[in-house]
Amino acid sequence: MAQSTLAGVITAIGTVFTALGLLVTAISGLIRSRKVEAKVDVVHKIVNQQRTDMQNYNRALINALQKHNIEVPTDQSLPPDASVKADHE
Repeated sequence: MAQSTLAGVITAIGTVFTALGLLVTAISGLIRSRKVEAKVDVVHKIVNQQRTDMQNYNRALINALQKHNIEVPTDQSLPPDASVKADHE
């Protein structure tokens, strides 16, 4: 019976160390994912601001062209039917 008790204690200690190792791994993974998420948020803000700036600049260019009676080219980024729909609204 002493052998089975010793084996049980060793198994329990091994199980505790395994659980602690998994806990440390999970916590470090959580910390790493939070850091990556924060970086992604920063990049999204930069990209969104650049897009907004580009749209404002395009509007200013369109206004300048129209002010001088210069035909504005069709927006190639829109689907083909969008320009027709926008003209009729």
